[in-house]
Amino acid sequence: MKKEYELKGMSCGGCLNTVKNALLQNHDIEEIELHLNPQKVVLTMDKAIDVSELQAQLSKAGRYTINEKNVVIF
Repeated sequence: MKKEYELKGMSCGGCLNTVKNALLQNHDIEEIELHLNPQKVVLTMDKAIDVSELQAQLSKAGRYTINEKNVVIF
């Protein structure tokens, strides 16, 4: 399953790496596509992951926020 999320707080390539590493801590995430402009992420997952769980992972890495876009890509 692929799902797109809106991200806030990234400003450079270093932020992309930080966010990617934080999200990869969740073993249900298979692939991550990050974009700076506009700030978004497309996650390929084994199963649906609650956005609050993703936010908790990002909060440990810095001042990043993630919001659902209600776009599911199969």
